[in-house]
Amino acid sequence: MDGSNRVAPERTPGPDECAWLVSRLGPEYAGRRARLELAAEAKGARRETKADLSFWALLDKYVARLLKAAGMLDRGQANAARIQVTRNSVEIPGLPRAFHGYTLLHITDLHADISLRAMRALPEVIRTLPYDACVITGDFRGRTYGPFARTLEIVRDAIVPVTTPIFGVLGNHDTARIVPGLEALGIRMLMNENEPIERDGSRLWIVGVDDPHHYRTDDLGRAFIGIPDGGSTVLLAHSTDGVMAAAAAGVSLMLSGHTHGGQICLPGSIPVLTSSRMPRRFAKGRWRQGAMHGYTARGVGTSAVDARFNCPPEVVLHTLLCEPRPPQQPDV
Repeated sequence: MDGSNRVAPERTPGPDECAWLVSRLGPEYAGRRARLELAAEAKGARRETKADLSFWALLDKYVARLLKAAGMLDRGQANAARIQVTRNSVEIPGLPRAFHGYTLLHITDLHADISLRAMRALPEVIRTLPYDACVITGDFRGRTYGPFARTLEIVRDAIVPVTTPIFGVLGNHDTARIVPGLEALGIRMLMNENEPIERDGSRLWIVGVDDPHHYRTDDLGRAFIGIPDGGSTVLLAHSTDGVMAAAAAGVSLMLSGHTHGGQICLPGSIPVLTSSRMPRRFAKGRWRQGAMHGYTARGVGTSAVDARFNCPPEVVLHTLLCEPRPPQQPDV
C-alpha cells in the first residue's frame, strides 16, 4: 500500500448507503447504530456550544490545563509519542502447521485526529517490523462526532509502510459512515463478518465484530457464519465486553483495545481509569478466559488529553504457534 490512495469525499449517507449498512449489520443492529450515531452528533453539537457538562466533556476540557499548571504536560505529550513494540507468542491448540510462526501486527486506538504526535511516529516504528498481516481494533478517530475526512487522511499516511493485508473493526468513537473511506485505503473492515487467510491449503479465520461497548452491535453468531467447527479463529473486537461469549464460541485468540491500558497510570502501571465494564485483568496485556487466549493492547493514540504516564503506547506482534507435540513413547 502506498500513500497515493485517495480519500473518498465525505457526504451525507443516502438510501443506498443505509441499505449497505443493513446488509453488513442486519436491520436490528443497523437501526440501533444509526440512532446512537444521531444522538452522538447532537451531543457533539452541545459540546461545541459548551453546554455539555458530562464527566468526559469536563475531562476533555480541564485535564490538559491541570497537567500544564503542574508542569507535567510536556513530559506526558513526549511519553505519548514513544511507541513501544511488544512481542507476544501464543500457542493455539489445533492451529494448522502452515500457520506456525504466522505473525499479526496489532494496532489499536489510533484516535488519529487528536493524536498527531503518535501518528507522526507510527510509520517509522512499524516500517521494518516483520509480520504477515495487520489488524486494527477500532477507534480510528478521536472525536465521536462531526467530520472525519481529516481522520482518513491521517490514517492513510500512518499506514503507508503496511504492505500486507489489513483487517479492521470499528470502535465506540467511530461512525459507520467512515467504513467506505477506510476500505478505500485497503483496510478490510469486518462488521460481524469473517475473512479466511489461506496458506498451503490450510485456513486461519479473521473474525470481526462491530463495537460491543457503546453501540453494542456485536453479533458473534453472524460473524461466525461459514466457519467450520474447529476452525482456528482470531477475533477482533474493539473492547473485551463480549469475552464470555467469545470463549464459549471457541475463539482461539481475541484481540482488543479500548482501554489505552489506563493511559494515565500510577507508578507500577496501575490504571486510574480504564473506561471499561470488564474486570481489570482484561484492561491490558495478555489474559486467558477458559481455553481462549486474549490480548488487550494499550493502543497508539490518546483520548481526553494527548499525554501518557506510566503507560506507554504500543503496537503488538502476535506470533501464532502450534502447541508442541507430546514426546513419543518408546516402543516396549
